[in-house]
Amino acid sequence: MTIVRDSYEAFTSMDVALRSIFVSELDVPDDLAQFFNVAQSNDATEDHHGDSGVSDVQEYKGKIEYGTSEPLWGKTYTHTEYALGLSIERKLIDDDKWAIINRKTRSFGMSFARNIARARASVFNNAFDGTYAGPDGVALCANDHDYSPTNGAHQSNFQALALSHANVVTVREAMMELKDPLGNEFPVVPDTLLAPVGLSEEAFVITQSEAKSGTANNDANSQRGLRVVVSPYLTDSNAWFLIDSRMAQMYLNWYWRVQPEFLVDPASQFDLVWRYRGYMRYSFGFDDYRWIYGCNPS
Repeated sequence: MTIVRDSYEAFTSMDVALRSIFVSELDVPDDLAQFFNVAQSNDATEDHHGDSGVSDVQEYKGKIEYGTSEPLWGKTYTHTEYALGLSIERKLIDDDKWAIINRKTRSFGMSFARNIARARASVFNNAFDGTYAGPDGVALCANDHDYSPTNGAHQSNFQALALSHANVVTVREAMMELKDPLGNEFPVVPDTLLAPVGLSEEAFVITQSEAKSGTANNDANSQRGLRVVVSPYLTDSNAWFLIDSRMAQMYLNWYWRVQPEFLVDPASQFDLVWRYRGYMRYSFGFDDYRWIYGCNPS
């Protein structure tokens, strides 16, 4: 009984320590997280019903005109489960091999953090792929977005342009001309340039130079001040994006059904291998495309 008691005490103490290590690895910054509207879900799915907005404000002439809107495409967010197990041999604990146990647990936590980061990045990595169509039936970044289900006029948030100062100017202007579903002006303010690691140098030169980049002239740099976000999880070395970060948090969503958890199998305290498991459940996606403009020259 003494052995069982000592084993149980060691098991309980290690459980607390390893959970702390697991959680610390989830706190590693992910620059793509800032674009998502993050919410907690209490159901198996979350349903979003798009709305076109309302008509223009009218001069008041003694009677209020109530603006009308029309429904847009809907989207259902269905949460997916993710899980992974971690085994730690009893002898590692008996022999006080804490460095090995620590490293195994950190790698375990990193695997969960990597899964989350890849999921967020997949919105951008699949932005030009119609297989991952948005609510309107086309890719996130495409040249054939309908204004609305009843207005088949098209507008584009895609161009096949390489990253350069001139092309950032072109895309920024095109993005600011996007219309809302009723055909009205839409208050898009692209404030962020998102790029893969291989384009980071060019992105910073374009946005941080005092004078216009790529020229000997002393023209003012109209793109100076654009924020740059570089992500190692972007898989296309040529694709880049302009983003309105405020609009992104209106239309790009992340739902936690179960946030990452680290739990132990109590029965394993009597075994020679102590077993832990990580688990999480979430969904993500976008309701509308007007918060982003993508370029894919490849």
